[in-house]
Amino acid sequence: MTDPSTPPIDLQRYVAATAAAIGLSIAPEDMPAVVGVFANLARVAAPLMEFPLPPDAEPSPVFMAGGLRR
Repeated sequence: MTDPSTPPIDLQRYVAATAAAIGLSIAPEDMPAVVGVFANLARVAAPLMEFPLPPDAEPSPVFMAGGLRR
């Protein structure tokens, strides 16, 4: 269940800040479509994000070409 004390994410601001952080420019006319994709991703991911994990859960390793990275 969603935590009611958590404010909703401003996706427009999130996309703009994330793009700036990684040096990606998004044309103003493309921003609504990019924000729309993020809104859809958030909607699809919501049930997974609400799934409770046990306190002893550990992250899985990341497998990369050339070896294992933790």
